[in-house]
Amino acid sequence: MNSAMEEVINFKTACSFRLADQNLEIQVSNTGPEEVTLPSYFDLEGEGKSTRIATLFPSGLLCVGPGEVKSFYCTMDETLWRTARTIVLYDSAGQSYRQEIVEVTG
Repeated sequence: MNSAMEEVINFKTACSFRLADQNLEIQVSNTGPEEVTLPSYFDLEGEGKSTRIATLFPSGLLCVGPGEVKSFYCTMDETLWRTARTIVLYDSAGQSYRQEIVEVTG
């Protein structure tokens, strides 16, 4: 809690494996009654195109139980992010989850 994301990832990865270039955190909240398994990719949609981002950390499958919040991290190109309007996550059953991107200020 209240730690820089770089410190948390460096602690979790140990062995001096550094991921300092990660500049985007995606928090996933499971509000449903069953566990959801998410692969480590998502699509960004904006300006009439869709771009697959498949460089999420942790890689592989991320299981999110009912009521849980888990995070993915990645390196995001700022220009691509500025033009994106929607993020689309997928679960291992093929269901898609769309979320409008809202700029947070403050």
